[in-house]
Amino acid sequence: MSEYSQRLYRFVVWPARVVMAFSHPILRVHGRENLQEGPAVVCCNHTSLSDPVWVILGARQKRVFRTMAKKELFAVPLLRRILPKLGVFPVDRDGSDVGAIKTALRALREREKLLIFPEGTRVKRGQSAQPHGGAAMLAVRTDSPLIPVYLTESKRFLRPLDLVFGAPYHPQIAGKKPTPEELQALTAELMEKIRALGANV
Repeated sequence: MSEYSQRLYRFVVWPARVVMAFSHPILRVHGRENLQEGPAVVCCNHTSLSDPVWVILGARQKRVFRTMAKKELFAVPLLRRILPKLGVFPVDRDGSDVGAIKTALRALREREKLLIFPEGTRVKRGQSAQPHGGAAMLAVRTDSPLIPVYLTESKRFLRPLDLVFGAPYHPQIAGKKPTPEELQALTAELMEKIRALGANV
């Protein structure tokens, strides 16, 4: 990320923290020490539009997370101008988006952290969605660790939120490239780790 983007991020983050605190004054962050130096694919459950903001605020990283977001957000003119400067890039959830994959790979190879929501859409408590294998694929291709993250699902007004960063781990495959079956298994393992974090808070 450019130095301009880093300065813009620092300029935006404190007002965002104040605004978010009006809805949830208490954010309990666990495991922030698991955000080690170097690249990582940070993967969180997804129930609200505010989830990326909570993860980024809770992480308190000096550098901007690169964040993969649905392309529909970029149809809004203001967001289309601001989001890229904050490290957000679009992905087409309906197909294989080669451009988004290349951007994600480049970010990891430049030792940045990449924030992804594997479910690809908001999933309320009690609902389910088929998670995508992109996070596991990117981690394997760049030899980057996966970091599972859990964020409180039911965000009731003024209620505390728990944000849990799990231990980083490297997904394992048998050969040099993952098979579709391996990606499916690795993604299921990742989601299980995210759910386990939620069960312990």
